[in-house]
Amino acid sequence: MIKFGWLHQVPPFGTPEAAQLQKLMAMDVAFQLELKELQKRLPLLLNARLKNGSGLQLAKLLRSFVLEYFNRYFRFGPNSFPSSFNVLESFLTFDRENRFFNLRKENEHLLSINDYFRWYEKGEIPKDPRILASLMEEGVIYSYEMISDESSLRISGESQQVFAGVSFVRHGLELSCLLLAGEKPPAVSDEDVSKMNIETGMFPGRKGLEPDPSLTTKDRYLDGYPDFSKIIVLTRFDLSAVKHGVRYVNVDIGSSFQVFTDDSSAFRDLPREKSEPLLQHAIEGLRRYDDLFAALSSMIYLPAFFAAFPQKVQELNVATELYAMQDDEKLRDTFKEFGESQCPKHRVIRCFPMAIGIKDDDSKKIDPPQLEFKCDGYWKPIGPLEIGEDKNGGQIFGRTWVSRHESWSARKPQTFILKRSNVEPNGPDPGILYIQRSPALENNLYKVGLTKRSAAIRANELSSATGVPLPFGVLASWSVGDCTRVEREVHQRLAASRINPRREFFHAELSHIIKTINDVVEEITAT
Repeated sequence: MIKFGWLHQVPPFGTPEAAQLQKLMAMDVAFQLELKELQKRLPLLLNARLKNGSGLQLAKLLRSFVLEYFNRYFRFGPNSFPSSFNVLESFLTFDRENRFFNLRKENEHLLSINDYFRWYEKGEIPKDPRILASLMEEGVIYSYEMISDESSLRISGESQQVFAGVSFVRHGLELSCLLLAGEKPPAVSDEDVSKMNIETGMFPGRKGLEPDPSLTTKDRYLDGYPDFSKIIVLTRFDLSAVKHGVRYVNVDIGSSFQVFTDDSSAFRDLPREKSEPLLQHAIEGLRRYDDLFAALSSMIYLPAFFAAFPQKVQELNVATELYAMQDDEKLRDTFKEFGESQCPKHRVIRCFPMAIGIKDDDSKKIDPPQLEFKCDGYWKPIGPLEIGEDKNGGQIFGRTWVSRHESWSARKPQTFILKRSNVEPNGPDPGILYIQRSPALENNLYKVGLTKRSAAIRANELSSATGVPLPFGVLASWSVGDCTRVEREVHQRLAASRINPRREFFHAELSHIIKTINDVVEEITAT
């Protein structure tokens, strides 16, 4: 009888061995019964996992990886995983009962990047990065969503690059990092993307993978920064040795990603005459994003920043998509199958309110932590029930450490410059559309309005005028050239969620409000 151990031994897609395994599976009655039961459970579990997030961008991005690996694993096996799984697997745990890659526990935070770098500039960061081991629970994801404000610091170089958020997870003294950023103009324009012939099937085990036809160039842009295309930066830091490992930059091109990496293992299964020029091209492509990597290196002390100001941190309780679906029949089946503890209806976000009235310089020179480059190996995915070895020879399930030594060198993170955006929006009625919320308000209740000044100043005025016991905070803002028209159209589309026609408060999921504003801004800007 075939057991589900086959899932970690799947031959590469399209090979004769894979076809033979499919025949054996079809003939095994016991296996088919077990598969049928798994097929019943998994969609319920996957649906709950994908809809139990806060709706913030990092939460959505992490869940997109869960869906991606789920599809690859069950359709093509672990051989189909991308090389960046080397870092991203740290954010996942394998549910052996359900044969399912699940997202680890999340701690979410919201802050202004300006406030963080103001603290960083003062030299108050810890001298030893190993202190993060005492500030971060092991195996827990720490996400830091950046408020998208018109005054937010950004990188100005070959392109403008903004920070949407960063996620960390610690395993021992190894820190895996993900930075979600955006750039304008994109390295590859929408027009050039539409002309691209995206090559698939180049790598063994991935011949069946295809770009997602449901995604277009419209999906490559950030929430809150509708004219900045997404960039995903990934790396690992060794907190003990103060060294960093390989880097990955995934450039969103709509239905797929253009990937740059200095991880030579990504090309290990290709013939040398193909792998060497591909690796060199990838390393050259990374140079455009050296400042983003340096910025990520500088952000590893975000847990220390929140720990330094416990009295300022406020808690924001937001409803998940599951809350809105609690009467859905599928969700009731999920509750019955897995229990309500597996389906959280609310998430707590720890918020650091934006500092008001502080005059900063228009640019800052940031020196990142001095990290040596060290590439002594990589995590290789194996079957979840197979036993591999960690760096020290200890036993570990589902992955194994492969040692290696590179002949090429990488640059240390270099000093970089952050600047404010001083560009005024063009149009007959320039202004700023914002989303604000006070933690004192009920779940999923947000203010959507406009101001001709700073969204942060407006938040401070609201806190003083309304008598709300906890201050308003800016969750997102958009600089637009026709703010009155944009606000009117947004309010019309959100009318069903408006709690009072005389007030600008809306009871809806944050992700729905952000998408509505993005759609309106895009449509009106295009006219």
